[in-house]
Amino acid sequence: MPSAAAYISPQTPRMSVEGSPMQKGAYGNRLGRSFRMSNPPTLTTHTAGKQPLAVTEVFCDTPDYGFTAPIAAESSYIVGLQLRGLQRHALWLDGRPVPVRPIVPGTTHFYDLERHPIAYIKDPFHPLFFYVPRTALTELSEELGTREASDLRYRPGEFIDDPVIRHLGLSLLPALHAQRENHQLFVDHVLLALRAHLLSAYGDVRHRSPSMRGGLAPWRQRQATELMREHLVDGIPLALVAKACDLSCSAFVRAFKKSTGLSPHQWLIAQRIELALKLMRDDHSLTLADVALAAGFADQSHFTRTFTCKMGVSPGAWRGAIEPRPARRTDGGLNASGMDDPPH
Repeated sequence: MPSAAAYISPQTPRMSVEGSPMQKGAYGNRLGRSFRMSNPPTLTTHTAGKQPLAVTEVFCDTPDYGFTAPIAAESSYIVGLQLRGLQRHALWLDGRPVPVRPIVPGTTHFYDLERHPIAYIKDPFHPLFFYVPRTALTELSEELGTREASDLRYRPGEFIDDPVIRHLGLSLLPALHAQRENHQLFVDHVLLALRAHLLSAYGDVRHRSPSMRGGLAPWRQRQATELMREHLVDGIPLALVAKACDLSCSAFVRAFKKSTGLSPHQWLIAQRIELALKLMRDDHSLTLADVALAAGFADQSHFTRTFTCKMGVSPGAWRGAIEPRPARRTDGGLNASGMDDPPH
């Protein structure tokens, strides 16, 4: 069997693979080029944080395939589900051979794309390759309140019997071969479930301290607060904010309060009061009714009740305390100190 070094020789146009403009991420056509396939069946989705997840089906029905082409290094994993057994094959990582055994159909293997994997294949083959960036694993670990986990634990060259990965992969075959693209919701759930299983079963997951557990991930808190600020005056349904964070209403409310110390409604009211304070400081021509409506309160009465409850004084009293009091001349009016002159 030839060596990987002989394949990646100075005469091999390696930069044509790694240096040419192409789709980012080792899935679809980019992965297909490594197996001399064009337009391989591919399904994709994105995490809530916009990280891509994908599955690509590759196959070859003839023997003596030879070497796979190099894949550009990136901080991602390819998780392979073998649908067909292989007796004659070899694997190199970082240019060095890795011990392998015959592949049993239905087993799973992991490739770290930072280690430049290259395979030599003598038998017909048929795998599904799942593309999982490390950033997608890190994102999920943040959402779950665990310490950052972006690496998977496995033995290079080992093939694992994982029934969860096997059944998730098999469930995607009809969608991979469908004539119409009407399975996206199902694909989203399966690929996100695969990511969760990989992190749980193979990730180095350690929980944070209880005080940090259960809050919103930073991107979710930012998304929620920005959305509520945009609708500070007209308001926004809680369900829409929760949906933007990819959470149920109840899960969003619990996590938001854990992160901010306030429920979403309490946070919104606090922001409206801050806006009202600014309006009363900056524009003395506004009536309290104007301030109430401009800050998102139903009316002046609602504004007064809420403001008094939170600040301990009414809006009128607060405004009176900060407004400058005009000084009148001492002849019958206010003196320079603002007090009435004593009677003569």
